[in-house]
Amino acid sequence: MNTNNGNVIELFMWGYQRHAQISVQVSAEGLFNHLDKELNPKVFFVGVLVEEKENRHPICLEPDDTAFHVSCFSDVKALTSELVKVDGESRIMHSHPNAQENHNNRILKRAYKKAVLKILQRESVYGDEAFFVAYPTLVEGYLVFTVLTLDKKVLSKYYSLTNDKWNDHFDISRSFIESCINTFLNECTYELKDPDRGINFLSRRADELLRDSSRNFMYTISSAGGNLDGLHGLYNACNEIASMKYEGTEGLGGLIVAPSSHDNIRMILELKQPIKMRNHRKVRKFLELVDSESYIISDSALIYGLGKLIGKYNPKDENIFVISFKNHLKWEILHDDNPLMVVEYGIPNLPKEKINRDKFYGDFPRLFKGIKKKQIDALWEVTMEATKQKSGAMLIISSQAEAEAKRLGSQCFPLEPLNLNSKLIAQTTAIDGGVLMDENATCYAIGVILDGIATEKGDSSRGSRYNSAIRYYEHFGADAPVVIVVISEDGMINLIPELRPQIKHSEITDAIENFEGLLESEVFEGKCFNKCMSFFQNINFYLTEQECNTINSLRQQIEEKFAKDLFKVRVVYNDLSPYPEMNESYYCIE
Repeated sequence: MNTNNGNVIELFMWGYQRHAQISVQVSAEGLFNHLDKELNPKVFFVGVLVEEKENRHPICLEPDDTAFHVSCFSDVKALTSELVKVDGESRIMHSHPNAQENHNNRILKRAYKKAVLKILQRESVYGDEAFFVAYPTLVEGYLVFTVLTLDKKVLSKYYSLTNDKWNDHFDISRSFIESCINTFLNECTYELKDPDRGINFLSRRADELLRDSSRNFMYTISSAGGNLDGLHGLYNACNEIASMKYEGTEGLGGLIVAPSSHDNIRMILELKQPIKMRNHRKVRKFLELVDSESYIISDSALIYGLGKLIGKYNPKDENIFVISFKNHLKWEILHDDNPLMVVEYGIPNLPKEKINRDKFYGDFPRLFKGIKKKQIDALWEVTMEATKQKSGAMLIISSQAEAEAKRLGSQCFPLEPLNLNSKLIAQTTAIDGGVLMDENATCYAIGVILDGIATEKGDSSRGSRYNSAIRYYEHFGADAPVVIVVISEDGMINLIPELRPQIKHSEITDAIENFEGLLESEVFEGKCFNKCMSFFQNINFYLTEQECNTINSLRQQIEEKFAKDLFKVRVVYNDLSPYPEMNESYYCIE
């Protein structure tokens, strides 16, 4: 417990609180790592004393290696009082004393929640983390807040709506990830009420929280139709419709959720009697009428027929959503052509980028020395066109493409050198096998069946195309520069090899200098020590053998020098070891 003043254990039993924080951290990682590992979720508790208790500190933090000092929260009560005064609901009066007391408590807790968030944002205004605060739970005289942090930059890459209220009153989620955040924090608030849970503090699995989050997010979509009868059940309806096949075929098409009289929708086939959305079989059958330009039109409760989008839609209105049924058991939600959520086999997830353009343009110069931007432009154009192939594709880009076409002659269709462009991709990828080309997008063979020996780096959950690419690269990748672009049936792209991002080497040298400063200090700085070690563990791949040895030696010396200051329960750090595949190309130019 971090009171930053003595070793009094205040909030509740040390064992329970430590187990609770660890349990919540594990749950956060399970949930948000499913969405995107780069979100880097972290959780800590803030306790604010609100009852008269002797020998209690006014503020407590758990764990003790957070980036904040309790003094940061010295004005939390004053700030809360100001927020209570400006709360619009503070002017509402109830005739019954109990109702008024509950109303006042709700306003006070909401104000405390906002105050804690404002303080966190104030103290880390230039930081890389975004903060989210749960409603508090009263525990042993303290209001306990669960705080979740996620990487601010990673969050910003996902599309989000702007309206957080329906009818200017009811809260709605602006994105699926926001719904996940709210679901997780609400679960923490609820679980804190039971101090007997111990190590099973947050018992619900990540997949349960994901499904709850997706159902909650669907309220945002269904509310756009303006029909309260359709507010519930849209998520289950979409899952049911996606699971059905009509006369042996998969359902491909779209459904629009919008007000039935929307100005940007023109009906082209209107039902005399609307079909209820919960009549899944009829809706699924009607989906057979949809083509590339038409959609089923629904207000989430009823479907009215087929229509098409017309005119210029104002995305700020946020009242037209497209539910696209991609294939069997897979559907996604879009707003203004921006994907919001994808559900596959009943598991919701964030939409993934097919490929990051910056990564594509950044990786090729690291693998093909001296390659020009116009060459990468041509490869990008070919790759983007290949994503449109329904059955997927594989592009083998090799500096020795001509020689490889001869070597693999019996396992492909060798061609006279052909300069590829977007118009030729459909023909060259129409048969099974890969397309073999050089860095100039000159094609030498199609229908290429790659060879190679088995490797531990394969993935049994992926298809043969991906695993054959891995085997080939592991066996031949060292002989000449090569990149294999694997495009799955849903248009997702993997670049093999999967290069780690580049970092500045000065970040490592600066961190080691700071670590040396901890050894020279006369006072043990536990928070800085743990922060440094966490950084070194996260960037272990980029460390040279000499740097690993230096860090290991410094850590051991620090631990020996300040052994009496270290807690009995502390983080145990193992020695760092260099990665054999690390080389200078992983450092960016400074």
